[in-house]
Amino acid sequence: MRRFLIIPGTLAVAVILMPSTLAGGSGQDAVPKEAGVDPAALQAIKEQMEALKADYEKRLKALEAQVEALQLQMLRSSPEVPVAPTPAPASQSILGALNPAMTVVGNFVARGDSQKVYSGQGGRIDNKPSLRETELDLRAAIDPYADGIFIASISSDSPGSYSAGVEEAYAVIKKLPFQSQPPLGLKLKVGRFRPSFGTNNILHTHDLPQTMRPLPVQEFLGEEGFIQNGVSASFFLPTPWDRRSSLDATLQVLAGGDLAFSPEPGARTAYLGHINWFRSFRSSHNLGVGWSSYFHPAGNEIVEADFHGLDFTYRWNPLRRGQWRSFVAGAELMFARRAVPGTAATGISARAAANTAIAPGKPFGFTMFGQWQFNRRIYAGARWDRTAVLYDPALKRSSLTPYISYYFSEFLRFRLNYEQRWSNLVTEDGRKSVFAELNFVFGSHPPEPYWVNK
Repeated sequence: MRRFLIIPGTLAVAVILMPSTLAGGSGQDAVPKEAGVDPAALQAIKEQMEALKADYEKRLKALEAQVEALQLQMLRSSPEVPVAPTPAPASQSILGALNPAMTVVGNFVARGDSQKVYSGQGGRIDNKPSLRETELDLRAAIDPYADGIFIASISSDSPGSYSAGVEEAYAVIKKLPFQSQPPLGLKLKVGRFRPSFGTNNILHTHDLPQTMRPLPVQEFLGEEGFIQNGVSASFFLPTPWDRRSSLDATLQVLAGGDLAFSPEPGARTAYLGHINWFRSFRSSHNLGVGWSSYFHPAGNEIVEADFHGLDFTYRWNPLRRGQWRSFVAGAELMFARRAVPGTAATGISARAAANTAIAPGKPFGFTMFGQWQFNRRIYAGARWDRTAVLYDPALKRSSLTPYISYYFSEFLRFRLNYEQRWSNLVTEDGRKSVFAELNFVFGSHPPEPYWVNK
C-alpha cells in the first residue's frame, strides 16, 4: 500500500509502507517486484528524492536570507521602549535574546605507552591521564547582518600544566545593509580562525574522528593544527549542468607563518584557497572532493613557502536506517616542492644528524580512514598515516590507529584508540600506545554538530 504526504510549498515526498517492512523485513533498499509496487514509480520517487537532497543546501540558504530580512524589518518597525524603573517583559525578552549562547566542552585523555613520550615543552606525557583541553564557546547574533563567535581554550601540553589562549574569535558578515541578497551566498569571516586547509584542520580537538590528529597534519600544519588571524570569503559557484552537485570556494588572506611548514612569525602575508565539490548519488551516497593551496611570498629574510593538499570524503547514510547504520571514508594528502629547514630533533638517526643543510626531496604525506556504524551508539574504524619528515623527506613516519567510539548522547562520548608507530625517528619507532578519551559538552549547544564524522 502506498501513502503520499503532500506538504504545501514544498516538493511532494512519497512514503511507501510495505507490509513486509512493517513486519520487520530485511531492510534492503530494493523492493521486490512481486510485492505489488510499480518499479517505474519507485524509480521516479528515488530520482525526485535525489534532486531534493542536492537542492537542500540552496533552499536552506534562501530560507536563512528570508529570516534575516524579517528580523531586519521587525527591528526597523519596532518602537523604542521607554526607560522605566521596572523593564517591561518585552524589553527583558529582547535583552535575553542578545545574550550569547554559552557552551563548555571538555576533552579528557588517559594514555598508556610502551616507550617514553615527551611533549613539545620537554615534559614526560607517557602513561598519564590528562584533561587535555577545555573550551568556552560563546556565540550570538551581532545584528541582522553578522554573527559573532568567541572560543577560548585552556589546554595542557603536559599533565598539570595549562595555558590559556584564543582558539577562535571572529565575526561572520552574512550580508551588507544595501544588499537584499549576498552575491553567490557570499559570507565574510574576519578575526582569528582555523584556515580551510583540507578537512581535518578546521576541526577542534573534541570534533576529531580519532584521539590524535593524523601524522601528515601534525607534520605540515602542527600538532594542534593551524590557527591564524585573517579574512576569509566563502561562496558557492553555480552548477547548472548538474542539479545533484554543489561547488563551494573559500579564499583567505592570513598573517604569514606560525605553522609547522613555515614557522617564522615574521613571514609576509599568506594566501590560502580551498575549493570543494559535493555530489549525492542514489539518495543514500554522497561524495566530497577538495583542493587546498597555501602560499606566502619571500620577504623579511624568509624564503617563500607553498604547499598543497587534496581531500576526499565519502558517506553512505541510508534513508531507512540512517540512525542505525552508516559508513564514512576519508583521505587527505599533502605535498610541497621542497624540504623545510629546521633543527634536527634529538634521537633521530645518525644519517639525519649528520645533515646540516636542507636535505633534497619533496615532503609528501597522506592519511586515510574508514568508519562503520554498528548501531545507534557504537562506531568503529581504523586510520593509516604515512608522512615524510619536513627537513629530510627521506625519513618516513607511519602509524596504524584502530578505534571504537561509544556515544552516550549528543553531549557525551567515550573512545578507545590503539596506535602502532613505525618511524625512522628512533624516539618513536616501534611505539605502542593506548588512548582512553572522554568528551563532554554542557551549556547551550551551537547549531552545528560537534561530532561531524558521527
